[in-house]
Amino acid sequence: MNRKFAIYSIVALLAGSTITIFSLTDSAKAEDHAQVQSPRPANTMPMERGMEMRVEVDKPFIEMMIPHHQSANKMAQMALNRATSPEVKKLAQSIIEEQTREIEQMQTWYKQWYGTEVPSNGMNMGMQNGMAQSMMQMEMMDREMMETLENAQNFDREFLRQMTRHHQMATMMAGMVVNSAQHREIRNLAQNIIKSQSAEITQMQQLLQAMTTSSQNTSI
Repeated sequence: MNRKFAIYSIVALLAGSTITIFSLTDSAKAEDHAQVQSPRPANTMPMERGMEMRVEVDKPFIEMMIPHHQSANKMAQMALNRATSPEVKKLAQSIIEEQTREIEQMQTWYKQWYGTEVPSNGMNMGMQNGMAQSMMQMEMMDREMMETLENAQNFDREFLRQMTRHHQMATMMAGMVVNSAQHREIRNLAQNIIKSQSAEITQMQQLLQAMTTSSQNTSI
């Protein structure tokens, strides 16, 4: 399990370091900090002779966050069918409701802003190479997490572990655009993802600790 956590952490870092547009945004922020005397608007990059290039993060954020939400919903639906803990079932239902609503919001915004439906296959998005690679890595990890849950002997505890990691990546992705997205709707969504999923991470960690303690006491 520690090995899987390490792999997941590496994938999370790759998602931040290999997506060119996100990396550009981070560089822009660092440059702004170093030159506080001449601040630039969010989402811009310094160019030669003072020219600036606007960095688009809203579109790829939606393209990556929707499938990430969809995989969370699949995991949560599995919990509704297999979990024995009422608290885990309640949490799973809440995840489905909230992330389904957010998916629908993002789909609507994408159609309004870019004039097309959100691509369903990352390989058909015309992504830059780094982003496509990160998308594939995320999909591979999602499949591995689903397989882990399907084969879990103690489903409730494994669900809490895997969903915690899943949420951690979502909050990381949201944190990368919360102050740099062009659209206020995306900034607000990112704030909500960070707030709500951070709270759920705390809740899941507490549930997992309670289950572990209960199991230890029973075995004594």
